[in-house]
Amino acid sequence: MQRPLVPVLSSSVTGPLGVMHLPRLWLKILLHARGVLPEGYRHGVGGFDEFTTSTLGIDRDAFIAYIETALPDYLALEAWVRANAANLTPEAIAAVNARVSSADLPEPMLSERRARFGLDDPAYTKAVRLNDLDDWAGIHAALVGGA
Repeated sequence: MQRPLVPVLSSSVTGPLGVMHLPRLWLKILLHARGVLPEGYRHGVGGFDEFTTSTLGIDRDAFIAYIETALPDYLALEAWVRANAANLTPEAIAAVNARVSSADLPEPMLSERRARFGLDDPAYTKAVRLNDLDDWAGIHAALVGGA
């Protein structure tokens, strides 16, 4: 079995549709479908995942099933979203992007990650930034271990 692969695409990344988190969500579901998403990562339910699909009017279960069965590349996924999202409007995209870019990481995860990464700045609270650090630490550990 292949080792787990950390989904290092940041939630701040967008594709041609301009929707933050959508590329990361696609990658996490794809990794899960292939059995290589590390334990503890959401893949369609809760958090930014669910907020993204619900705000854009995407049937979450159909979205997950499409990715898990078709294993599309990212542009094919965006084409599916264009065809199936009930609310793919500039306002909905702006709402997703605003939430993703402004959300603070909730406690107790916030304190745990700030302590783990030695971050003393009380203003360093954004979920995307802390999730990125967590992903980078995870991929580093997977590649070099304790070296």
